Amino acid sequence: MCYRKVLCTRYACKHEIAQADSRVDCGVPTCRYSGSHDTNCQSCTNTCIQWMKPAKKQIEWTSSLLCVHCARKR
Repeated sequence: MCYRKVLCTRYACKHEIAQADSRVDCGVPTCRYSGSHDTNCQSCTNTCIQWMKPAKKQIEWTSSLLCVHCARKR
């Protein structure tokens, strides 16, 4: 099944904030969200996977600063 990859920044306060996301294609023809899925699938709701896997968070950046929420509290 396809899933979303969420790229995050981890701040000094340990909060993680999403900066970007993208879909990761599983390549399975019976997955509704895959690029390999037939766009003219006639019985899609009965034969194909109708959901994506849970999103996977990936820490792409780290910051020595506090996140915007913690910075406002100061």
